[in-house]
Amino acid sequence: MLTKFETRSNRVKGLSFHSKRPWILASLHNGVIQLWDYRMGTLIDRFEEHDAGPVRGIDFHHSQPLFCSGGDDYKIKVWNHKLRRCLFTLLGHLDYIRTVQFHREQPWIVSASDDQTLRIWNWQGRSCISVLTGHNHYVMSAAFHPKDDLVVSASLDQTLRVWDISGLKKQKSNSSELLNVNINQELFGGNDVMVKLILEGHEKGVNWAAFHPTHPLIVSGADDRSIRIWKMDDARGFEIEQLRGHVNNVSCVLYFKDYVISNSEDRSIRVWDVKQRNAIHTFRRDSDRFWILAVHPERNLIAAGHDTGMIVFKLERERPAYCLNGNTLCWVKDRQLKSYDLETGQEELLVQLRRNTYPPLSLSYCPSEQMALFYYDNDGGTFELYSIPKSGSNADDVKKGFYTAAVFFSRSKFAVLDKTRQVVLRNKNNDIMKVLPPIGSADYLFPAANGQVLARADDKVSLFDMSQKRVIGECSASKVKYVVWAADMSRVALLSKHAIVCANRKLKSLCSLHENSRIKSAGFDENGILLYTTLNHLKYCLPTGDTGTIKTLENPIYIVKVEGNIIYYLDREAKVEKMVIDTTEYRFKMALAQQQYHEVLRIVKKTTIYGQSLVAYLQQKQFPEVAMHFVKDNLIRFNLAIECGNLTVAKETAMELKNEECWNTLADVAMKHGNVQLCELAYQMTNDIDKLLFLYLLTGNKEKMSKYLNDPMKRDDLNARFQYALFLGDVEARIQVLEESGQYALAYKVAESHDMPEKAEELLEALKKSLKPPKADGEEEEEGEEDAIATQLEEQLAETEAREALSVPESSCVMDNWPMLPAEKSFFVRAMEGKKSNLDMDDELGDDEDADIGGGGGWDLDDDLEGNEKNNEDGEEGEDVVLEEGLDAGGDWEVDDLGIEDDLADDMADAAAGAGAFYFPNPGRSMQRQWVENSQLAVDHIAAGAFESAIPLLVRQCGICNFEPLKPYFMSIYTGATGAIPVMPLMPAQMFFLNRVSDEDKRLHLPAMCTSLEPLAEKLKAAYQLTTTGRFVEAQAAFRYIIHAVLFVIVDDKAKIGELKELLNISREYTAALRIELTRKECKQAKRQLELAAYFTHCNLQPTHLGLTLGAAMSAAFKAKNYKSASNFAKRLLELNPAAKTAGQARKVIQLAEQNGNSEEIALDYDERNPFVVCAETLKPIYRGKEQIRCSYCYQPYMPSCKGQQCPVCQIGQIGGDATGMVNSYSQLR
Repeated sequence: MLTKFETRSNRVKGLSFHSKRPWILASLHNGVIQLWDYRMGTLIDRFEEHDAGPVRGIDFHHSQPLFCSGGDDYKIKVWNHKLRRCLFTLLGHLDYIRTVQFHREQPWIVSASDDQTLRIWNWQGRSCISVLTGHNHYVMSAAFHPKDDLVVSASLDQTLRVWDISGLKKQKSNSSELLNVNINQELFGGNDVMVKLILEGHEKGVNWAAFHPTHPLIVSGADDRSIRIWKMDDARGFEIEQLRGHVNNVSCVLYFKDYVISNSEDRSIRVWDVKQRNAIHTFRRDSDRFWILAVHPERNLIAAGHDTGMIVFKLERERPAYCLNGNTLCWVKDRQLKSYDLETGQEELLVQLRRNTYPPLSLSYCPSEQMALFYYDNDGGTFELYSIPKSGSNADDVKKGFYTAAVFFSRSKFAVLDKTRQVVLRNKNNDIMKVLPPIGSADYLFPAANGQVLARADDKVSLFDMSQKRVIGECSASKVKYVVWAADMSRVALLSKHAIVCANRKLKSLCSLHENSRIKSAGFDENGILLYTTLNHLKYCLPTGDTGTIKTLENPIYIVKVEGNIIYYLDREAKVEKMVIDTTEYRFKMALAQQQYHEVLRIVKKTTIYGQSLVAYLQQKQFPEVAMHFVKDNLIRFNLAIECGNLTVAKETAMELKNEECWNTLADVAMKHGNVQLCELAYQMTNDIDKLLFLYLLTGNKEKMSKYLNDPMKRDDLNARFQYALFLGDVEARIQVLEESGQYALAYKVAESHDMPEKAEELLEALKKSLKPPKADGEEEEEGEEDAIATQLEEQLAETEAREALSVPESSCVMDNWPMLPAEKSFFVRAMEGKKSNLDMDDELGDDEDADIGGGGGWDLDDDLEGNEKNNEDGEEGEDVVLEEGLDAGGDWEVDDLGIEDDLADDMADAAAGAGAFYFPNPGRSMQRQWVENSQLAVDHIAAGAFESAIPLLVRQCGICNFEPLKPYFMSIYTGATGAIPVMPLMPAQMFFLNRVSDEDKRLHLPAMCTSLEPLAEKLKAAYQLTTTGRFVEAQAAFRYIIHAVLFVIVDDKAKIGELKELLNISREYTAALRIELTRKECKQAKRQLELAAYFTHCNLQPTHLGLTLGAAMSAAFKAKNYKSASNFAKRLLELNPAAKTAGQARKVIQLAEQNGNSEEIALDYDERNPFVVCAETLKPIYRGKEQIRCSYCYQPYMPSCKGQQCPVCQIGQIGGDATGMVNSYSQLR
């Protein structure tokens, strides 16, 4: 079984595949209907409108966006999955509905119910058109025939019935009969459907029946644990076969190709070969009963529903075994080895293969000896060596062996791995030539260059040289499934389930990538670009590691060879096809990466490539001026123009956008560039008077300052008016502002100090008036009031001291832009503007091979004309001036008669201006950027603050799914790699970077690390001490700290890598063990406490701690009167040579247990004689031989049902997740 998709949910009672899309419907026991995308592994939608109870029946319509469902609420509902709602409900059944199914041609639905009837509904008319009665017990299933007008039903009355529904078609034209069912038909059934056959033979109730898609056969499964096959003709039906093997009720049975597939409540799925009358495959689950099966109508997919969810699987792989030798493809199809010439398109049958239950996993072909080597992974691994006959018939000489891998490594010689993982070399006669020791922990072999093989281990691939008998290269790659070499053997791609690692011929890692969907195949083109396919996409990977998507695929394909823009591939039907693709995007990126600017410009001119991803790529690679060429959106163009400093384009796009934020950004950038005029325009467009006035103040533009000072918007801002009046030296304006604000005394002093007596007298009178108290009409002045006013006037004038008037210094208005050195435009800017350059001219000349521009001897073309193009229009001399001194081009020389065009003269001027231009130096790389570029270790990226690149690395290498616990480590590493030196008050500190010396290249800059191996060893000792003293919560936190910190330690040799892994393993074991003990202390059930105490004794602990666990388990078991378990714990404790007191107590326990007959008061789920590991999620044993999965980071074992959850031990990894392996040293990347 090849599991493709699995879910965890309530019990699944119904399943249905969509005929075209990768969708499957699952109806659950709790009444929910789930719609899943099994290819991407995502839940698309949920439907929850059934009232109560299970939904047992579900079915997709084969062409309409509809599905129907039937449940225990007696209702049939028809849904539209596009509208995501129920369209209508069909009522009529009087009990639970077991199954529903659409007819392929007619607008009909057939349903089976516990009310002992079948009903056929017209879903377009929304009515019941026929009631089929006759069964006298629950009707468990009903199904239409794929082609004929038949229905088969299965019932608990131990019979199957075949119904003839051809009469319904005759009534289709009578709408009244279609819309109404009379009472007699409801009670006794109609005469439009007749019982054709009644099949009896099962000893108990029948649960399922299904038609064969092409033959007149029916298969059924029943509670008598048997599967029976029935043959029918026009007159009768009879049993022809009986299949037995299930040990409980058969829940469902279906035809699948030439096989019968069944599931049962005995927790198994069986695949039966009808001809051999036996089960050829049996798949079991530990604790889940199977209830339902579904077969995809077009693909090799099967789904099974069980107590805790469903699985989608295949019986065998669809990827054909193939290999490519030059232009000749060899592949296996229908037990035939075929060859195909990619140049001529000629196909040839080479040999007929022997019958095998499984197709071959791999094929290795030796064209010189005409031999083919097939490897099968069934029966523990076997190989078959065929000598290809000339006739293409069956091979007479087939040699076989039982090994775990087989591959040719030279002419007429091949290597295999035996059960002990020794490398056995054999010749073409299958004779053993030599036996080599194991290649590390290698468990599989792949082909390599002549005389070499690739050996796969769990976390790496090794390049083994047969002549030298040693490993000459290694590359970190986890769970490699396939290997693809370039045609010249210069590069190799190591394909895992979700990752690809590219390496050179010496197996030094070049780049790696990770995909969310499964990777199917790959192939290199002639430029070293890797093209690969996933389930639904064709993608590319550049040697730099940049990836992209070429096109979407309807079905998976397997790449055979890539030639230019043509891909040769095999489809799932093992047919050789070819595909023409658009290579523009990745050729453009490749040329850009290799700085082949001629090719970049050629692609830009001759093709059209757009897309946000391309713009983002150009921005990332620091080519914003190129990105502007591909952008039509004004906002994006504006941002790109700002990034590359093209203020002209920025101004044009800002004019079109009319966005205040854009103008503010442009004003800031223009001020930094010294473009005063553009900055003024931006302030004007945003109507920012304050900034405009300040700009005019800086530039000395008094005229515009005074103009904006009188702006109505500024009328209420007295402070600003007074300030700028002061800057302008406008005394009258200052007096006016003071007068408007009621500061008459200040205004009087200003007028007096600036020799303005008339204005001063006027202000003095106004001041006096302001000092008089307000009076009502007709009220007279009080006596002494004038004296009091005079006294206040003197006091206020005395408080305001008159000073000498200040004169504003004269300033000149400078509104010109700052002087800038002329900078040479980049290659792309000149190319986009259409300017002629030597680079561009070469490019254009290369396009027209017939143009004779060489200028032979007969042509009056001199080199002096080229020299003239390099002269300045002003006659200035430069390095490229070729005219000699004293040579005058004026007077009677008729230079204009040459007819040189104006645009060429412009080009000459531009070239001359650029001859003495200043070239901006390339901006240097920051230290943090160098750290990122110089290292592929995630911890170095963290130290540089590049969390966005460090996180994908950790996800790919360790499968990290929860980064919250790692946040403190991220921040400490980042802050620990930098320092700060205070400089001046109110100034930011000067940052500096702490570097370490690279082991690979002393010139490389890499960040200093604040984590190392030695402190973790000390932390481990402290954690041991906490465990000994019984402080389990603190000890668990200490061990988990080590698990997390190991991720960020860098070491320089393999010995220390081993120490790190040992630290991780020890900390993982203790964390999981302490989780068991802490759970035991919280548990209230006596049985569960004893089980957890027993499991705790099987954890891999230090002898001291193991003795403590055995003592505690012994005491707990003895107190619970589980004497046998207590005796076993005591015996294990004595093997550790404990203290005398503890040993004496253990002997007493053994003695008392024997006196009590080693009885067990409580039955435990515990077998100490069968080795096991404990699932850290369920805290239940996983015995040897049972399937288990592991955490992607700490490798803690778990039950398969826990897949996809967060690991509770490390709290950062994903259970069952994919990862290439932790990387802590550059030696792992070689």
